[in-house]
Amino acid sequence: MLERRPLFVALAEGLATGARGGAGVLRRLARPVAVVGFLVGVVFGGRWALEHVLESPRFAVAQILVGPVERVSSSEIIALAAVRPGERLLALDPDAIAARVARHPWVQSVHVERKLPSTLQIDVIERRVAAAAMLGGLYLVDPEGLPFKRATTSEAAGLVVLTGLDRQRYTEEPAAVRAAYKQALKLLETYRAVTSRPPLSEVRIDARYGFSLYFLDTGAEVRLGREAHGEKLARLDQILDALENAGLDGPGSLRVVHLDGSPKSRVSLRLTLGDS
Repeated sequence: MLERRPLFVALAEGLATGARGGAGVLRRLARPVAVVGFLVGVVFGGRWALEHVLESPRFAVAQILVGPVERVSSSEIIALAAVRPGERLLALDPDAIAARVARHPWVQSVHVERKLPSTLQIDVIERRVAAAAMLGGLYLVDPEGLPFKRATTSEAAGLVVLTGLDRQRYTEEPAAVRAAYKQALKLLETYRAVTSRPPLSEVRIDARYGFSLYFLDTGAEVRLGREAHGEKLARLDQILDALENAGLDGPGSLRVVHLDGSPKSRVSLRLTLGDS
């Protein structure tokens, strides 16, 4: 027979059971709440630490170093970088600084690096000059055929000039003109591979007839056409040797040399002593 418990005893046990269950629930809830609290503390603590580092005078810009340069001065690069001593080093954007420095026409590429605690390093690769180009004015051209700045008299001194393509053509078809300049520079490199050849003053580009070379000292024209330039230059060497063997000044005796046919075609010469 079941034992009957007083009502107050049953109520007390029920409350105790409920309290134990509630305590278990509270313990289970307390764990994620504690984790969230910890993470919030880490986030706010990390943000405070980061702001403390950024604001610390120890990490302010104390010096700006520029790698070795020749064509552009360090002061110009620093001015373009637009970074002042005392600015927060870690708050600077290296890519934005590099983009500002790259606006200088002599600058081909830029690398900007923050060196803790207080140095900004800027390294520049400058453009090389391969020739000058006449585009309504004289412009410097890099080895890739890019006219990158208007040339001063001193900058253009001693450079071979690329002619035959005007500024309007460059404005309308810049890629085509650059490709033609690059081909002209390759021809110039081939010509200079034989050091005994007379120095040049000009390489003329004709969209229909190809390339012509002009000797610096005599103004003689060598018409090469569009193809087989190496073979044609070898024939030019033979012509110069033949003139010298005949007791003539090879480069000085020539006015025009027609090598613009096929490499095996007959060569027509016009000499300063008369036409041939």
